[in-house]
Amino acid sequence: MIEVSIVASELSQLKQQLDQTRLSHRDTTLKSRREILLLKRIILRFCAACKHHDGELDKEIVELATSIEQVENTSELTVRIATFERLINRYKMNVQREHSVMEEHISYCGETLQRVVGLPAGLKRDLRTLLQYPSQDGSKHIQRIVRLVELYERAIKFISVGKISSEINTNEIIDVDTQEQLSHELQHLISELDFDNTSGNKLLGIRNKLLTGVDAVSLIDLALQTLQLVLEGTNNERKASQAFVGDMNTQVAQIIKTNEQNQNQGQSYLEQRSLLNEEYSLLIKQAESVLESKSSEQEYKTKMAMLLNEMNDLSERNKAMQSREAALIERHEYTTKKLNNLYEETLEYRRQLSDQQQRIFKDPLTKVYNRAAMHERLDLEYKRWVRHQHSLVLTMIDIDQFKRINERFGHLAGDKALSIIAKTIENKVSDTDFVARFSGEEFLILFTETEKEERDKALKAIQLAIAKLPFKFKDDHVQITVSICSSEFTNSDIPEKVIKRSVDALYKEKSKGTGQFINL
Repeated sequence: MIEVSIVASELSQLKQQLDQTRLSHRDTTLKSRREILLLKRIILRFCAACKHHDGELDKEIVELATSIEQVENTSELTVRIATFERLINRYKMNVQREHSVMEEHISYCGETLQRVVGLPAGLKRDLRTLLQYPSQDGSKHIQRIVRLVELYERAIKFISVGKISSEINTNEIIDVDTQEQLSHELQHLISELDFDNTSGNKLLGIRNKLLTGVDAVSLIDLALQTLQLVLEGTNNERKASQAFVGDMNTQVAQIIKTNEQNQNQGQSYLEQRSLLNEEYSLLIKQAESVLESKSSEQEYKTKMAMLLNEMNDLSERNKAMQSREAALIERHEYTTKKLNNLYEETLEYRRQLSDQQQRIFKDPLTKVYNRAAMHERLDLEYKRWVRHQHSLVLTMIDIDQFKRINERFGHLAGDKALSIIAKTIENKVSDTDFVARFSGEEFLILFTETEKEERDKALKAIQLAIAKLPFKFKDDHVQITVSICSSEFTNSDIPEKVIKRSVDALYKEKSKGTGQFINL
């Protein structure tokens, strides 16, 4: 009877467990169905979003949607979903290509509008801002197109009311002489800048535009662009310097920390080594004491065995310590190597800064010193002349009719001529004389403590050497001459006064003909 009761009790428990299992299975089934239904809805909505873009994709979307609504077992849809995924990937690649083409069209239309002369500065600034930040993934193409259309609408309105630059006299904005002077100054400013990144390439593009000639409105616009690029390039170089210094500080901090750890460990190992030596000394004394004692042979063996065991233990500890010391030496060598590498990086960075400093003061076209270096050297020599009253002569060299060379043969030919002439001038003066490019076709030489006969001989040699240069442009042999004016510092002269005196005298005499040679 008792066994029947036990069996009945177990059957009751099994029934309860079965009921619980059924409820759990039902809940799991309901949850699975809800998740499958939700997944179907998501796929159907995704399909609806992807319609009307690609014929083959639309067909697959319709078939997939129909299958999702009819099939109970979603595992049967695996192949169709894989096909759908492949079509989606293909559609994605097509969209990316379309985005790229669209971005090119936006850039082309923007640049076309940018080339329209005389548009308001605000409109061109908005246009530059629009073109400066292209859409990477195409998500903002619509906004960019709308913005571009708005800018075109503003430009058309501006043209329609008769305010376009072609209907106004740009000479009323800036007179021709001032415009040409500003253009030359801006060219020289760009020549003296040295940016290796995108800003540098854009600045060279602006300089090329200035060489071909621009109107007053475009000149102002290019000046604003130059200012923006200078700020951008300076900011990039500042960030690069900050990153380098930050990296150096991090590495130095790590080296200091590692060195402190190595020093502490070395001190600890030194103390352990001292203790180990003391234990060795103690064991040696104990061994000597055992040898001196009058003990039996058995006692000798027992005591010596104990001493040998302790010495063996000390030997093992000594080996372990040697391993740790070897590891410490290895870490120290690694730290030393890292410190040497850091030192080499710092030297390389200093070398780059030195090279950059040299490039800042060198004219990139002619490779002689630029105007900034000229002002610095002239100020130095002037202060020396005030103190010591030694001979100081400023010489201006101007290429005759250089503008005709640019107009007839192009600016590349003019650049080539400038480069060769600058090299010729450098070769004819001594190492103590200072040669710089003063302006477009003008060079300046500073002679210090040089006799008049020696100076005139060198300057006439420059005139003769340049006149003999075998220039050939577009199969035409061209002779280039230069006019020279030297002015010596006297009495209360200041650099600005001497430069003006030399330039004025040079242009006055050049009106009489080419190849002038003047001493003031």
